[in-house]
Amino acid sequence: MRHQAIAAAALLFASVPAVAANLVTNGNFEAGNTAFTSDYTYIAPAGDTSLYPESAYTVDTNARNVHNLWKSYGDHTTGQGNYLIVNGATEPGATVWESGPIAVTPGSNYFFEAFASNMCCGRSNGATSNLTFTVVTADGPVALSSFATEATPGVWKGYSTQWNNSNQTSVILRLVDNSLDFGGNDFGIDDINFGTDSVVPEPATWAMLITGFGLVGFAARRRRTLSQA
Repeated sequence: MRHQAIAAAALLFASVPAVAANLVTNGNFEAGNTAFTSDYTYIAPAGDTSLYPESAYTVDTNARNVHNLWKSYGDHTTGQGNYLIVNGATEPGATVWESGPIAVTPGSNYFFEAFASNMCCGRSNGATSNLTFTVVTADGPVALSSFATEATPGVWKGYSTQWNNSNQTSVILRLVDNSLDFGGNDFGIDDINFGTDSVVPEPATWAMLITGFGLVGFAARRRRTLSQA
């Protein structure tokens, strides 16, 4: 029975999809202001008026640390780590965030995901930041995901899509803010992920795994009980 339990456990583990490696360096911003470029001005955190200027960004653990009118909330990953904190530009065309070159395999599918949040109190026109992530290829840019942040400040929301790579060997990811309003165009970005289309196991898969181990354990205990009778 012991060998059967081990075999059953191995089978259950084999049925769980592998977690894809993230090809974006410092996609969770835990390393700080590194491994990406921006047309915005970097301002180091230095009190709750640090990020008053538009077209500026920083990396910190809480938006309220750098602007006294912004929502106090933590990052998406753990609630304690860093995230990208941005005071949106009022001029068009500025790149908020851009990765370095990412090696990709022709003929493969890739999974993209990122989390964004509204940091401010809402704008006078009721709108929220309108963001676009793009994959830049040798054949030109391709929009991956365009979305508006949640109206409620401090709420993280994930945005994801798939991209089929037909013939590229290297790409760059780019984020642009399409909103140009002066007031309230302020947002956080965290956990930018780009990798082969193999994702974290779904909750149903974990439930099946846990149930399977429970059944294996029950069978083992029943066998021991019967043998002792």
